[in-house]
Amino acid sequence: MRAVRTFLSWVFALGAVIFLRSSVSALLNIVGWPRAHFPTSLVSAGASAAAPLLGFVYGMACWNFWRGRTSARGWGIAASMLNVALGSVFLYMDRRYLLESPGAFVNADSVLLAIGLGGLIAFRRRDVTTAEESLQPIPGDGTNAILNRVVWIAGAGAFLAGMSWWWRWARMHHLPAEETSFMAKLMVLLAAQLAMVAIHELGHAAVGKALGMKIRGFIAGPLQWHIRDGRWRFRFVLSGFLTPGGATTVVPANPGQRVWREVAMVAAGSCGGLLSGGLALWLVFASPRSRQEQLWLPLAVFATMSLVVSILNLIPFRTKSFYSDGARIWQILAGGPWGDLHRAFSAAAATTVTPLRPRDFDIVAIHRAAEAITVGQQALLLRLLASSYYLDCGRLPEAGQALQDAEAVFQRSAPDIPAELCTAFVFGKAYVQRDGAGTRQWWDRMEAKKPTRHDADYWLARSAFCWSEQRLEEAWDSWEKGNALVKELPRVGVYETDRDNFALLRRELESAAAVAAVP
Repeated sequence: MRAVRTFLSWVFALGAVIFLRSSVSALLNIVGWPRAHFPTSLVSAGASAAAPLLGFVYGMACWNFWRGRTSARGWGIAASMLNVALGSVFLYMDRRYLLESPGAFVNADSVLLAIGLGGLIAFRRRDVTTAEESLQPIPGDGTNAILNRVVWIAGAGAFLAGMSWWWRWARMHHLPAEETSFMAKLMVLLAAQLAMVAIHELGHAAVGKALGMKIRGFIAGPLQWHIRDGRWRFRFVLSGFLTPGGATTVVPANPGQRVWREVAMVAAGSCGGLLSGGLALWLVFASPRSRQEQLWLPLAVFATMSLVVSILNLIPFRTKSFYSDGARIWQILAGGPWGDLHRAFSAAAATTVTPLRPRDFDIVAIHRAAEAITVGQQALLLRLLASSYYLDCGRLPEAGQALQDAEAVFQRSAPDIPAELCTAFVFGKAYVQRDGAGTRQWWDRMEAKKPTRHDADYWLARSAFCWSEQRLEEAWDSWEKGNALVKELPRVGVYETDRDNFALLRRELESAAAVAAVP
């Protein structure tokens, strides 16, 4: 449902841009702007007068959702009701044509009605915003609060303006345009979007690979590849069509690599989009009276989308869940706490492909970053990295203090963490802090998220949880299952650490069993 609400927020943003444009056109009509024309009917006049109100409702719906406000539910329902009303009115106005051509029911009006009905379902729950994961605004991250909110709305406006220009250009050059059906246009839009995301992510992956880095994951819309437990796995996620972004996990084989390599890898995505968009632009202008004349529309959509998104992505900004490539480049080059943050996360990622272990982390850099970054999931991860460093060094008091700091961040500003992070808290509470009540609390939190992957970390956490409650038979059973899995994992730093943690817990289980055997 999160993906649906996010998709609908962008639909609302698009509606706000469209009606804002209509409002500006109506205003130009009123002041007598050259080449502007007054509405020719009462219906058109009423639509022009209502455009500012409709744009306001759509704008407030997307704005409140992106801001994470409790009023997002009400505005989302209001905007969805507008979509239902507009879709129904447009279908009624075209009823004669639709009855004569039943296949014409699949059009923009019916899609608008379906989106409205879907919005009423998606926004019916009262916890619309509480379950949405978001990056906390952190001073010094290179972004601007105003720019964060308007950059993609400006991008949507630029795309619409570009496509409007292309349609006029196509009619001027007598290219096939008007006979293109709505479904064909929709398929062109989805295909262009998927191609743009794939090229962007391939740019990251190709340059990273060329510079000696390792690829750990690749996502382009619904197509997702990840390395899990040392093996590549593919998933097709249908909701990926609703979240048109992508992601590439590229980690350094050498955590001490030069800064320019990481900057080049990050910039490669937008550079690939600019190059492919420029090539498509050249092909569009060369399409009249050529072999690719029939392909002018998909090429124009791809060129406009690639160029707009690539340019925007080089601007430093932050959305609900990610930083743009421009923001990441700024943070890497700026040094200071953000430079320490990226080095710490790069070192942690390197443990999955190299012999580097948590005890090899730069703990001074982790503490420097943690002093400046105190809210959100990034702050929590920094403190968990510090806890794993101290645990791997055998310094349990410092590991316990870092774990306590991470828990404080969780309670203050990062309550919605994945189940995989809960396992670290369960094991830390049980083994490091010897806190049975805290272990039970974190185990319940993890189970509430219904984890689907019962990997080695899950069984380690379960074993530690059962041990903390003196359920030794269940603890041994979980330990045996997890130990069998961890033996099969690759010989890299993170899994060597897991094997050591199983050995630590085994000693505690043996000690507890020996105590229980004494009369």
